[in-house]
Amino acid sequence: MGRDITLFPQKATKPELKKLLESNGFKPCKHLWDWPKGTLNFYWFEHEDYKSIDGVSADIYPLSDEERDFTDNEWALHVRTRYSASVDDVKIMNHILREGRKLFGGTIDGDYGKNRYARLWDDNSTPLSRGISMVYQRIDQEIRTVLFSLPDPMLKQPPAPQSQAGKDIADFMKSKDPSRVIYNGLVPFAVAMFEHFFSEIFQILIAYDEVALENRKNHKQRIDFETLLEVGDNQRTIENIIASNYTFQNLNQLNKAYKDWLSIDVRNILYKKKKIGSSINFLENKITEIIEYRHEIVHRFEIDRTLTKEGYTQILETIQLSMKEFIGFLNKKYKIDVTLD
Repeated sequence: MGRDITLFPQKATKPELKKLLESNGFKPCKHLWDWPKGTLNFYWFEHEDYKSIDGVSADIYPLSDEERDFTDNEWALHVRTRYSASVDDVKIMNHILREGRKLFGGTIDGDYGKNRYARLWDDNSTPLSRGISMVYQRIDQEIRTVLFSLPDPMLKQPPAPQSQAGKDIADFMKSKDPSRVIYNGLVPFAVAMFEHFFSEIFQILIAYDEVALENRKNHKQRIDFETLLEVGDNQRTIENIIASNYTFQNLNQLNKAYKDWLSIDVRNILYKKKKIGSSINFLENKITEIIEYRHEIVHRFEIDRTLTKEGYTQILETIQLSMKEFIGFLNKKYKIDVTLD
């Protein structure tokens, strides 16, 4: 679902519409949709201060016979944003339509009716809140994807036995289910989500936090020429270089990074009792267990045949709770409002 609006110019050539888009920062791209032959596809995305969430797509395409009621011009301009787009995304969408209509005349038509632009809204977000929200939404979506596609046990189990000996045999048979190997294989993926979340949030915070910005003035670090070239080509940022000094897959190192640069004690924030599955545990303890779990699998190839689908689901639940707990802290500390689903 999204916002779809089309400009039907009174008179505009394909090169003129192309120039309109390029002069406003749109870049050529490929499109998943099967557009008519001759269509040019573009996109716009603003990385600065996390102003874009989804960006804007724009397509210059030849009119169909059904659209000849709007204009005799050969080419039209279709622009689109998703409903999850930022207000800046929608603003550039409206800007392109207005500027195009001013230059080439014609009619716009779409989700909001004839000659009506997409509605804007009050936006109280900040670069911090937008950046944090972007990271959280991405990882949360991946967790939801894994939960949706996580396979059920492959072996059909008989009715639960009553005797202890029967239960032991049943547990042994369950441990041979091939799906448990898959659950083990997904543990490193879960830890990667945790690591990515705290690494990305750290880089966002040190770009805007006053304490971190002050610390940067006195920070000394040797940087090789190759890294300088990457920074010059916008392949890496100063924040990314600082983050590379720490290992966010290690809770002690992660905590040290946040303490060194932001005076934030992550371990203390996660030292909260939460219901995970049917039991109540400290988040910090569970995260430590999961990281060690991943270490045993990756470095010793120790497959835990007792790990069930429910057990892996609880690992993802722990990651989600940790992210939400930390964002709740950041909302209070920085007086922002990152909404969590």
